[in-house]
Amino acid sequence: MPALLFFDIDGTLITLDKRHVMPESTKKALKRAKEKGHKIFINTGRVKTAIDKHLLQFGFDGLVCGCGTYIEYEGKEIFHQRISKDKCVEYAGKLHHYGFETLYEEKDRLFIDGKYGPGTFMNFIYDYFSKNSDYPIEKTTSPDFIFDKFTTSYNDKSHIDEFEKVFGYDFNLIPHGPVVIEAVPKGYSKATGIEFLMDKLGASVDDCYAFGDSINDMEMLEYVTHSIAMGNSVDEIFDAVEYKTTDIEDNGIANALRHYGLI
Repeated sequence: MPALLFFDIDGTLITLDKRHVMPESTKKALKRAKEKGHKIFINTGRVKTAIDKHLLQFGFDGLVCGCGTYIEYEGKEIFHQRISKDKCVEYAGKLHHYGFETLYEEKDRLFIDGKYGPGTFMNFIYDYFSKNSDYPIEKTTSPDFIFDKFTTSYNDKSHIDEFEKVFGYDFNLIPHGPVVIEAVPKGYSKATGIEFLMDKLGASVDDCYAFGDSINDMEMLEYVTHSIAMGNSVDEIFDAVEYKTTDIEDNGIANALRHYGLI
């Protein structure tokens, strides 16, 4: 059975700086893994339209997007967990009322509700993700508004207690720094995406390898038998993994694949 290799994007496949590039050592290692017959997958919190174009064109065997809410294999959609439009409108109204600024993420479209300005969360979101998306980023007033998950930001005037009480029931709330929260529908994660593909391909959890660097990688790292933390990972990741490799720009992916005899 070939190995199934699952890779986070930011800090794992591409650098966290403004370049957002895949190191040459990573490219060569992934191509060598494919030549050996192993399957390589992106496994990301991003929805598909927010994935850098050069990654989509690289030749991955499949995608697990939006923390397990959307899955592709060999270029074909095989799973998509949708939230109804009525629910999307209801959730967006509550988030606006609670004083949150939010990026709503659907596999093909992105929508925002928030203020622009230098240094703001929304400004960063627009500048970065508008370069990747095939469609313009729109407002929640668009007739096409719908989403699979969302990422939101709050300030000292936001009603964080009400938010957690209401949204904590339907969503897994994943913190990213002091004021940003990623919200994924309950029952879905990077780990459930691995499980879905593992079952489809007749693999076992021992055939699966997960590579990550941040808190939202924790579930997939704890799920698989072979878990790898990048050397540049947040500290909480290191105690949860089987193997710690070097930094992304210090041959991290290549060194890990060599360690396991996969290349």
